Amino acid sequence: MKKFTLVLGFTLIALVALAAAGLPYWFGMEAEKTYAAMLEQLSGSSGLQFTGKKYQRGWLSSTAETVIRHPQLPIELTAQHRISHGPLPLDRLLQGDWNLTPVQARIVSRISLNAAGMQNAPSLPPLSAETTFRLNGDGAMHAEMPPLKTGGAKGGTIDWRGMSADMTFDRAWRKIRLDALMPSLTVTAPDQGEMSLSKLSLHSDTQEGFAGYSFGDASLNVAQLEFGNTAGRVSLKGFALSSTARPAGDNVSLVIRYTLDEAQVAEERFGPGQLVIEARNLDAAALMKFKNVVDALTRGNLPPAQAGMIVAGKAMELIAELSKKAPEVEITRLSFKTREGEISGKGKFVLDGRKHDIARNPMQMLMAFAGDFELAIPAAVLKRLLTPQIRQDIAAYRQSGALTADDVAHLGPEAMAEIVDRVFPQYLARNDFTRLLVEENGVYKLKLIIRQGQLLINGKPWHVPA
Repeated sequence: MKKFTLVLGFTLIALVALAAAGLPYWFGMEAEKTYAAMLEQLSGSSGLQFTGKKYQRGWLSSTAETVIRHPQLPIELTAQHRISHGPLPLDRLLQGDWNLTPVQARIVSRISLNAAGMQNAPSLPPLSAETTFRLNGDGAMHAEMPPLKTGGAKGGTIDWRGMSADMTFDRAWRKIRLDALMPSLTVTAPDQGEMSLSKLSLHSDTQEGFAGYSFGDASLNVAQLEFGNTAGRVSLKGFALSSTARPAGDNVSLVIRYTLDEAQVAEERFGPGQLVIEARNLDAAALMKFKNVVDALTRGNLPPAQAGMIVAGKAMELIAELSKKAPEVEITRLSFKTREGEISGKGKFVLDGRKHDIARNPMQMLMAFAGDFELAIPAAVLKRLLTPQIRQDIAAYRQSGALTADDVAHLGPEAMAEIVDRVFPQYLARNDFTRLLVEENGVYKLKLIIRQGQLLINGKPWHVPA
């Protein structure tokens, strides 16, 4: 009996040992399936082509190579992968990595840029990434690119402080969260001055819903963007773009927000500014159908002109399809502050094709489209905008002899302000845009209405200026 028990014990130990030895190989086969599914998913959703060139599966680990291309650009990325098999990455344990969390696989990638077809392309450092696939198929990725400082074309310089990104995803790649950060980028060119970008961050949190449409939130934030030379320096601070997509039955409700804390042009400061746009009753199935067509054309080899004509035709089909649900776009907030006052506006537009066959007769779109828009600009802002033109005209009078040097010398700030006030109505009437404005209590307004194919500006039919 003892002998039988001993034999049974050794047999069980042997079976466990064999199973333990075979598990990494089995996980290696599963990792290869996951790797292939990942390439297919990325190719279908990113607009890039992910092609697996080779895959060599081992017992504890495997190696693979992926080529990443954009269909319309002469850029090629090559990714070299080392895939550690689960449930415990024994090859990494042997190298001193004692992370014992059971996983399906861990992939360490090194992605390099090959831009042989692009002249003067910068030599970027490789991007390193580590992707972990959990036992349930969910995953997470962390990627980093080191800083770069190098000389650019014609004596310019590039100073890039690197970037980092984190992404999580579920087994089916339907729920994806992405956060990326680039600390700063400075590019100098001897003939154009310097461009600098600081603290650019990207966030996206989406989940696939009805008809395959990705609902959720996304945002882009830039702490500061500066460009130009010393004389004409432009600076933008606190720029943010965000979007929110929510399901409404089988439709999409979309909100897009633009905000800017401050803009500076030379010595002039403007801001803050805000623009909020809401879109409603957007057919999710129609949008995804159009996206799939465009993606297929992008991956194809059609000449750009031919592909553009096809996209234009499909866009008209999309508009006709969307119009069946009377989509609407509303500007709920338009505000831009200056030291002379606030420029503000609002508006709403609807494309109601429920009683018009736009697909058969695109001209019916004129009857289906309706909306209104209001814009208000303080008089002081308009005067400030027109003052440079007035000064140019005064300089022209000086050169033509209509004004003497003594006349120009006496044009101080008070005299110039008096001239601007006196000629302001004339300059308003001469400009194709400002001549449409109507003054109300020191504020110039424009009210635009579109109905039944007719455009009214401040209650009067608008005609194209000769």
